[in-house]
Amino acid sequence: MAPLQEIKRNLQRHLEVIVGERNPFTTPEKMDAVGHYIADQFDEWGLSPVTLPVLFDELESFNVQAKLPGENPESPVILIGAHYDSVPDCPGADDNASAVAALLEIARQLSVHPPTGPVILAGFALEEYGFVGSQFWADSAVKNDDLPAGMIALEMLGYTDKRPGVQKYPPGVSASQYPDTGDFIAVVGNTDSIELVKSLTTGMKHSAPNLGVETLVVPGNGELIQDVRRSDHVPFWTAGIPAVMVTDTADFRNPNYHKPTDTLDTLDLDFLTEVTMALTGFFQDS
Repeated sequence: MAPLQEIKRNLQRHLEVIVGERNPFTTPEKMDAVGHYIADQFDEWGLSPVTLPVLFDELESFNVQAKLPGENPESPVILIGAHYDSVPDCPGADDNASAVAALLEIARQLSVHPPTGPVILAGFALEEYGFVGSQFWADSAVKNDDLPAGMIALEMLGYTDKRPGVQKYPPGVSASQYPDTGDFIAVVGNTDSIELVKSLTTGMKHSAPNLGVETLVVPGNGELIQDVRRSDHVPFWTAGIPAVMVTDTADFRNPNYHKPTDTLDTLDLDFLTEVTMALTGFFQDS
């Protein structure tokens, strides 16, 4: 595992490139540039990236992915991904540059210290328009009978607020069971994903003992708590693939969600560094 300060510097470097409105309709050049940046970083680390076209509303965007075989190539494959687009008029620092930066640093570290089993890393396009990129990925996996054993969606990883009472929860979630301070990372799964929730949470806590990790497992595909159905894990739930969302809880904590104020200076880079270290450790130790 790389030293914390090295991880933090790398995250900062990625964020400085990624942050800025990334939208297929209003800023397509910036969105494409970030997609190519993901591919270039994968390529720099010898990961042989591929870009996969994603069609939406007469526009063509693309997913970016790379695969590491791991020390045991015959082990089940885990997919980890983060969307790289943003809504209009929003620089998208937390949503979702924080997660893309983490994905890139995870990729870099796994290229140096391989994961235990195979890992696919993916930058998804067009999450903000209904999980379009991840839906394309899941549909292709189902069509080709090439399903991952599990999927991890990274959705906003970098915002904290340690004031008591500031952390909110979706309707249907018992707030009394969880912290009222916004300084933890959440792992959200459904009933088909319980084992992935358990293994990921255990691995993250082992790799980053000081990081607060809270879990939520919802019945079915989350129909009773619609707020947990807002990221790239949803197409995988629909396909019956175990999937979890790792998140700082988005607008239940971050007042800058989908606003022009979602800027780099609002992020807690120390927290993002710990989350990144925890996720990396899961792949290297599991």
